[in-house]
Amino acid sequence: MSMISFVALLSLLLLTGKSNAQSDSEQPEAGKENRPPNILFIAVDDLKPAMGCYGDELAITPNMDRLAERGLLFENAYCQVAVCNPSRASLMTGQRPDKLGVWTLPIHFREAKPFAVTMPQWFRKHGYTAVGHGKIYHNPTPDPQSWSEPIKKIPKLPYPYPDGTRELVKAAKKELPKNDWRKTSLRPPCTSSPDLADDQLLDGARTNMAIEDLRRLSKQDKPFFLAMGYIRPHLAFVAPKKYWDMYDAADMPVLDNEKPNSDTPKFTLHNNTEFEHYVDLIDMPKPWDEEPLSDAMARKMIHGYYACVSYVDAQIGRLLDALEEEGVADNTIIVLWSDHGYKLGNYRGWGKMTNYEIDTRVPLLISSPGMKSGRLTTAGKKTAELAELLDLFPTLCDLAGIETPEFVDGKSLVHVLNDPTSTVHQAAISQYYRKNSGDELMGYTIRSKTHRLVEWRSFSTGDVVAQELYDHQSDPVEKKNLASDADSVKLIETLTKTLLETHPRKKLQLTPAIHSNPTRGRLDADISFDNQSDTTLSVIPISVKGARVKKRIKKVKPGATVKFESRIGSVFVVESRDGTIYEIHSPSVPARTVTVKGVEAIKVENER
Repeated sequence: MSMISFVALLSLLLLTGKSNAQSDSEQPEAGKENRPPNILFIAVDDLKPAMGCYGDELAITPNMDRLAERGLLFENAYCQVAVCNPSRASLMTGQRPDKLGVWTLPIHFREAKPFAVTMPQWFRKHGYTAVGHGKIYHNPTPDPQSWSEPIKKIPKLPYPYPDGTRELVKAAKKELPKNDWRKTSLRPPCTSSPDLADDQLLDGARTNMAIEDLRRLSKQDKPFFLAMGYIRPHLAFVAPKKYWDMYDAADMPVLDNEKPNSDTPKFTLHNNTEFEHYVDLIDMPKPWDEEPLSDAMARKMIHGYYACVSYVDAQIGRLLDALEEEGVADNTIIVLWSDHGYKLGNYRGWGKMTNYEIDTRVPLLISSPGMKSGRLTTAGKKTAELAELLDLFPTLCDLAGIETPEFVDGKSLVHVLNDPTSTVHQAAISQYYRKNSGDELMGYTIRSKTHRLVEWRSFSTGDVVAQELYDHQSDPVEKKNLASDADSVKLIETLTKTLLETHPRKKLQLTPAIHSNPTRGRLDADISFDNQSDTTLSVIPISVKGARVKKRIKKVKPGATVKFESRIGSVFVVESRDGTIYEIHSPSVPARTVTVKGVEAIKVENER
C-alpha cells in the first residue's frame, strides 16, 4: 500500500468511523454501511470572521456557531488572493495563482489552464455526484465541467428596491460626465431592506434549490458533493427587513480616526472603486482623501453588512436542518469558507483587495463525521495553527478516503483536525496584483505565527520595489511598518527565504498565451464552427483581457454551423452545458471551419 493510500485510509478510519457502542437504532440505513462520506461545501462571499463563534459580539450567527460546535474552527486561515475570482480559482483547482496564471477578475481559469481538474471534477472521478448552486466560481462563469448535472436557473425574483429606484439611477446617469464609465453600469443604492420572505431574494431562493437536491441526493446510493455558494454579504447589502431589524444602527462599530499607514506606499491600499458603482456612493472617497466617508453612510453600510451575514446564517441553518431531517448528517463532511476577508472602514478602506490581515484572513470551519464520537473530541474546539484555502482540496480527499492528485499545492489539514495543536504550515502566503501609475506590480505576503512580511515586486522583472513588515504580537492591526528598522533585517531575511521557496522572483505574464492581442484593423480572419456532436454547444468569444464576451455568445444546435467575424489573435471557447466538450480555437488565414465532434475534455494537465 502506498503512503498516500495509507494516510487516506487512516484519516477515513479516524474521522468517519462510528463508535463501537452504536445501538441498532443508530445503525446506517441498510445498503449504505460502506458508503463514503457526503460533502456539503458552503462558500460565503466577502465574509470576514464576523461571526459569534469567532468572538464578534455584534454578529448574530446562531447557525454558523452551531456548525462550529460540531467541527473545528480555524482562527488563522488565509486566502491566496483577496478578491473573488483568483481566490476561488486557486481553491477549486488546488493550485497557487502563479502556477494557475489567474490573478485578476476577468480571466476565467479555463482560459488560463483549459484542462485543470477542479475539486468536484476529481470527486466525480472517484464516484461522487457533484451538484453546484450559487457562487462557487466567480460570476458569471459557472464551470460545467465540475458538475454531474446542468446548473439550474434561478426563478424570477422581485425587484428588491423601493419604487422609484430605477428612475433615481436613470437620472443620476444623465448627470454623469459623458466619458464616465458608469454611464452604462451605474447600480442602485448599496443597501436595501425589502420586506420580503427569505426565498424572495437570491440566496434564499438558491437555498430552496440546494435543499431540494440535498433531499434527492441523500436517497441515492452514490455519495454527493453538494456545493452551495452564497452571494451575500457581497455588495449590494440587500437582505430582508427582519435581518436589519435584528441590529440597532446606533450599535454599528464605525471606526474613528482611521487613516492609511504613513510609512507605506500609496499603492498598498485599494482605492474603493468597487463602491463607486452604486448611485449613493458615486463620490466614494479614496482612503487617502482628506475627508473620509460620513459616519452616517459608514453606519448604514456596516448595518447592511451584518444584516446580510445574519440572512446568510439563516439559510445555512436551513441546510443543516435538512441534513438532519434526511438522516445523513452523521455521514456528511461540512466545510464553510469565505473567499477573502473584508474591510469596513479599516485604513479608510472598504471591501477587499489588499495584502493585509483584514483582507487575507478568512473564516474556515470543518466538521467531519466522527468528531463527536468516542475516538475524537475535537468538535467545538479552535485551532490557532496556520491554514490556507489551498488546503481544502487535499483535506477533503483525505477525509473521503480518496487519492490526492499530484498537481495540488496545498497540504492536508487532517492532522490538525485530529490534534488542533499540530502544525501543518510554518507560514501562509497570499498575493495581490496592483497597477500603480502605469506600472504593474505583484505583492506577495507571507504570514508566520508572529509576523507578516509583504514584498512588492515589478511584474515585468520580479525586482523588489517595496517591503512591509508587521509584528502581530505588538501590532495585530498592522499599523506600524517595521521593514526599515535595523532590528528587522534578520527576520526579513528568514521570512524572505521561506517565501522564495514557493514564489521565486521572476517575470510574470498577466495574459495567458492563448490571449494574444489581435492586430486591430488588420489580418481579418473569419472562423466558423460546425457542430457534429449530439448536444447543443455554446461558442464564446474571449476578450483580450480574458473575459467572456456575453453579448456575442452563440448557441449551435447539433448539425448546425455558425460563423464569427474575427481577426488573428482572437480566442473562442466551445463548450457543452454538461462539460463533456470543452475546446479552445483561434482563427487563421485563410478562413477555416472548426468541426466539433465531441471529445472528452476532462484531462489532468499538471503543467502548461
